[in-house]
Amino acid sequence: MKRTLYLILDLLIIYGSILLVYSLLFQLEMLDNFDRNFEAFQIITPFIGIYYLILMYIFGLYNITRKTVNELIYTVFLISILMAVGIMGISFFVREAALAFPRSVILLSTLLYFVLLSFWRLLVVFISRKIHGIKKITIIGDRDSKIFEMLMSQYPGHYKIENRCADFDVSIDFDAIIEGVDEIFISTDIPQEMRRKILALSIKYKKEVFFVPEYYDLSIMASTFDKTNDLPTYRINRLELSQEDEFVKRVVDIVLACIVLIIVLPFALIAALLVKLDGGPVFYSQERLTKNNKSFKVLKFRTMIPDAEKLSGPVLAGEDDPRITKTGKLMRTIRIDETPQLINIFKGDMSFVGPRPERPFFVEQFEQEIPEYHYRSVVKAGLTGLAQVEGKYNTTVENKLRYDLIYINNYSLWQDLLIILRTIKILFTKSSAEGVKL
Repeated sequence: MKRTLYLILDLLIIYGSILLVYSLLFQLEMLDNFDRNFEAFQIITPFIGIYYLILMYIFGLYNITRKTVNELIYTVFLISILMAVGIMGISFFVREAALAFPRSVILLSTLLYFVLLSFWRLLVVFISRKIHGIKKITIIGDRDSKIFEMLMSQYPGHYKIENRCADFDVSIDFDAIIEGVDEIFISTDIPQEMRRKILALSIKYKKEVFFVPEYYDLSIMASTFDKTNDLPTYRINRLELSQEDEFVKRVVDIVLACIVLIIVLPFALIAALLVKLDGGPVFYSQERLTKNNKSFKVLKFRTMIPDAEKLSGPVLAGEDDPRITKTGKLMRTIRIDETPQLINIFKGDMSFVGPRPERPFFVEQFEQEIPEYHYRSVVKAGLTGLAQVEGKYNTTVENKLRYDLIYINNYSLWQDLLIILRTIKILFTKSSAEGVKL
């Protein structure tokens, strides 16, 4: 209901801003042919609404309570710019509106609805914080406590860590602890019996609970309701894609790869030229693993100095990695270095969406540390994935695995399309291209 309200008010602001600018320019006699100009807007009106709905989802603007003020304004700014570009693009492809939609209306209304959208969204955040006050939270467990604390520090004045429970002594009065806070964060090192007790108390006192799922939890979350005679049961499906799903996914991969190749080809040629001028080979190939741990050579534009691992051996890219060239840093920021992987998609080594392909050296290491890691190899590796649109580049291996298993357990073509759309967002997010912290 809240998301629907946000969408309606946003559209009222966008359409209202455009109409207000039309009216203002008409009063100032700055439109050559008002009737024809306004008719162009009427023709593309539904396209504007659909386009905004897509952008709202891609950039997560329906969820503003968990965004900082800077994040919120930056998100609205990006959406406003993309709205202006999108409206121009829509006008170009709709012949009746191609020349009649005034660019002055588009540019002025963009500035207006950026200000108004920012103002009302910030107003919602301010009112929400005034009504609900500072939320008191308790962190139970030790393994993920630092991550929780870091996340809470991003929302100053919104959350307060009331207490932490790293020990699981039976004498701890969890009733008093849970009753006195608003939200509970449960770490992964909590014993199962203790977790059940905490969840029961949270339900009793009507508190919100957030917990990091264990790998077996992810299977349960993806289960479907069934019935055995009159016994209610839940069915956990096999962790794999059906043959029908794999066939459709392959067809969609080929079609999308053709479309994307046409769009990015000019930029890819420029990137190839810059890499060549930087010295050394243009392309870089590396052994990676895909479905059933099958080995293949992944292709990228080279972003590091030649023979970057000659002395060090296999090493994950770190923050401010000295091996990355200046050209490579720019390409990594906008992800243009990944475009040669379209060839891998055509060949069938990869899919558009799936767990990112990892190197055999690290796969062997991760599987020794996390036995469940091999589950991610039941599907083809992907150019993008749920871990890429939900997490950061430097998200821990454990969390990336959780995202990958959530994706596999809940696979659908619709989910693939949404992930592809949301991948656009990470092109504008600096943290999504950062290396791991070494």
